[in-house]
Order: sequence, then structure tokens, then C-alpha cells
Amino acid sequence: MERIEELAVGSRLLGHIDGRTTDLADGLFRNRVDAYSNPARAAAERNTLFRELPLFMGLSSRLAKPGDYVTEDVAGMPVLLTRGTDGAVKAFANICRHRGAPVAQGCGNARAFVCPYHGWTYDLAGRLLGTTDKVGFAGLDLGSHGLVRLPAAEKHGMLFVRPKPVGQGESAEVDVDGNLGAIAPDLAALRLETYPMFSVDVVKPRINWKFAIDTFLEVYHVPHLHRKTIGPYFIGNVGTFDGAGLHGRMCVARTSIDAVRGVPEAERNYRPHVISIYQLFPNTILIFQVDHIEIWRTFPDRDDPSRCEVEMAIYRPAETDKPDSYWEKNRDIAIRTVMEEDFPLGERMQIGFESGVTEEVIYGRNEPSLVHFHSSIRAALGARA
Repeated sequence: MERIEELAVGSRLLGHIDGRTTDLADGLFRNRVDAYSNPARAAAERNTLFRELPLFMGLSSRLAKPGDYVTEDVAGMPVLLTRGTDGAVKAFANICRHRGAPVAQGCGNARAFVCPYHGWTYDLAGRLLGTTDKVGFAGLDLGSHGLVRLPAAEKHGMLFVRPKPVGQGESAEVDVDGNLGAIAPDLAALRLETYPMFSVDVVKPRINWKFAIDTFLEVYHVPHLHRKTIGPYFIGNVGTFDGAGLHGRMCVARTSIDAVRGVPEAERNYRPHVISIYQLFPNTILIFQVDHIEIWRTFPDRDDPSRCEVEMAIYRPAETDKPDSYWEKNRDIAIRTVMEEDFPLGERMQIGFESGVTEEVIYGRNEPSLVHFHSSIRAALGARA
């Protein structure tokens, strides 16, 4: 975040610590448990949140140079994201226009994409260059059979895709600043373009996709669930929250924050002592740690509301004198904390929701990030509950 904002957030945190308070939502928020288990609700979320809205796809370093590409299954939409020879980022449905096979897999660098089924070839701009049987497809208009374009954009060191084809007369560009709103300057100040990817891990826990986001939106649970791992390093149930449209930012304090108290307020450096957690609606958590970026993205299963896919990526600074073992240790801490403590408990909670014993969960006023997230989902879906 920008310097003025950093000082303001740090001051708010110290005030909460001294007063034994925290930022509060306007009121309690009640959420029906079938929001985590109902197939009709899950379908509405996939069709609206994961088709109509721009989705964060990672930092720019995922496509570091021309020819780089990455493929993903985004809640049922096969996506191919590329950096062209002109340096621009474009996105396509990863579907050959002949018989529908994916034209690329995984990630890498290529001059063109060749369908493995029959060898149809497309360039980095998605144009169909040719078919393998000229006689059999004589008369086919190559110009109208390129890969289907998806809106995409790159800004502030971030990649975005809307997983719905570009409509007639519609721009192929995502309006990143318009989408991010008031949170855009905050993210721009992080200089995310300077962070290359260090590692990526993917898991498929038996939890609804929203459970994975919920995990990061309150520190009320930290002294309890994480008392033997990260609990000793953070001040539980204390934080600031600022909403920005559908997005939000929560900041929490490390126990080391007391070190700034003896420094004149205008000279204080809060960065080593404050963790900023950005919720990029709908499915991304971007955590600005002390010296690296940690990103969690979660995607709903195409059929089962009780399952999802979660990707955790670590991005380290481009300029660093720390060995890979240091970043590997940070990766291990994140995995051990979330995948061995949060998600296993979430799986038991998911089973409890599906039992039918309770009808709702309650988010407290001390959990404003959770309240904002689920209020945003309702607003995006046009749903009351």
C-alpha cells in the first residue's frame, strides 16, 4: 500500500491493540448453510461469478516473455492465456475449432499451438494458420475459425481473464482499474510486476470453494486453531478492514509491532509487522507478507458443491540474496498451516453442513471481511440469502 495508507493502517492497529478492539461490521450476518452445499446455488455461482466477472489469473511473471503461455480449467471453461510477439496478453478458450480438443496443455513457451488430435495449427494471436488435410477442408474460411477470444488484460503486474467469450461489438480488454476500483492504487503500490513465481501447489479438498476463501478473512480463529504454528506470531481477533466494491483488504498485526512504538510516528516502518490480505472477488486471496507474495485461488468443482480446487503460489522478489531454502521454508509454513489445519477442519464442517442439523452460520461483527465477502456474493448473484 502507499506510504500514507501504511501509516494510517498501522495507527489503527495500534489503537485496536491498546483498546482491545477491532474493526467491526455493522451487525451480525447470518448465512444459510446450503450456500455451501446446495447444487442450485453452486450452479448460479459458477454461471455468474466465474463467467460474468474478471478473474485474477496470477502475476505478470507467469507470462514473463513473448511466447509464454499457461492453461487452466476455470470452473469448466478451458482457458489459454498467452503473451504474444508484441508483448500483449491475450486469452482464448482452449478449444480447437475442429473437434474441440485442447490445443495446449500445462504451461511453457511456444511459437504456435498445434492441436494433438488432427494437427490444426494456431498462432499466438489465436488465428488458424492451417489444417492438415487441404482437400478435406477445401473452402473452409481460416479467418473465421480462429480460437474463441476471451476478454483479458494485464495491469499493475496482474493478469485477468473473464471466462466468457467476447460478445459482438464487445471489447476484448478487461477494464482492470474499473473492476478493482478503490483498491487499484493500493495494489499498484506493491509493484507486483517485480515478483517472479517461486512455487505452486494444487490441492482438491472436500470443501465448498467459499470455505477456502473464508479461511483467510478473519484472525479470530488464529490463537485457537493455530496456537502451535502461526498463532504465537500474530495478535488474534485484531484487524482493520476496508471494502472496495466487491473486493476488500484486511490488515493484521504481528506480535512484533510493538517495536515501532519508540519511533516517531512519521518515521515508523510498519511493513515488517503488518500483513495485508487482499480479497480479490470472487475467488482470490493475495497476501502481502513481510518479504514475498502468497496467493490462494479457489475454483468450484463443476458438479459437486462440496469440492473445489485450490492453488497456492509463492512469488518471491526478483532481487533477493536469500537462498531457495528460505522461500521453501515459507512455502512449507503456508502449506502446513492451511492444508494441515484449516482445510481438514473445514472438511468436517462441510460434513456438518450437509447433515441438515443446522440451517445457518453466523459471522460476528468482529469478522467484517467475512461479512463483506458474503454480502458481495449475494449482491453479485442478486440473491437475498
